[in-house]
Amino acid sequence: TKMKFYINKFSLLAIVWFIAGIYSLIFKEAGNTPPPFPHFDKVAHFALFFAQIWLLAKSYIHEKAKIPYLGLLIFALLFAVGSEWAQATFTTTREGSIGDGIADMLGTSVALWVASKISGSKNLSSSQPH
Repeated sequence: TKMKFYINKFSLLAIVWFIAGIYSLIFKEAGNTPPPFPHFDKVAHFALFFAQIWLLAKSYIHEKAKIPYLGLLIFALLFAVGSEWAQATFTTTREGSIGDGIADMLGTSVALWVASKISGSKNLSSSQPH
């Protein structure tokens, strides 16, 4: 089956977030300032992917449509692998990292889990008589 893409405020935010993510991961040079705490980059990767996948899932929830979990998971995996490869290949101040890719997919997994809980509770509440 073909994955439908809904145009609403959440999908538009997801597009903006995706562009900002590509910019920050690939085109923005890493600075020399030390991170605020160890493994800050892993937290940033987790948050970037959590927000990206949450916004996409929310665009389906908003339309009362079935969330394409597998499609979103494949998108996130391609984005994670592609962004790590691009960092390793095209930047001089960043490097590709399996740890970053794992953080990306953990953020994705948590976003999909949250989406399933919210989507499930909305379906339950909408099927209850008021």
